[in-house]
Parts: sequence; C-alpha cells; structure tokens
Amino acid sequence: MIVLFKKPVRVHGHIIPARRFTGWALAFALLYVGLPVTLLMLLLDLLGWAVTVKLLGASCYGIGCVMG
Repeated sequence: MIVLFKKPVRVHGHIIPARRFTGWALAFALLYVGLPVTLLMLLLDLLGWAVTVKLLGASCYGIGCVMG
C-alpha cells in the first residue's frame, strides 16, 4: 500500500531528506533513455522507407499513402 504522508526518516535525531526528482535526473533520463530510443526509431523508420520505396518500388511511404 502506498502511504502518502510518511513520517520523515530520522537517523540519530537528524531528518533525512526524501528522494525527489531533479533537473539533473530529467537530463540524464532524456540523454540515456530518450535519445537512444529516438535514434533507434529513426533508424527503423529509415529502414522501412528504404525497403518500401527503394526495394518494393512503392510511390510513397507512411500515413500519406493511406490518406490520399
């Protein structure tokens, strides 16, 4: 069960600050998770485009083919 209002942790009478997200955590998450995932998806999209347009000879690729 998640407790919303926990008592602060004390060690030898000193209150230990709770964990929290920071700007650095966001920057590291974007750099080490967001950027590699984005680059991988870009490479897969380029591969799909190359197979569809160059190998199979389609005139278009993606949602534009479906819409019009």
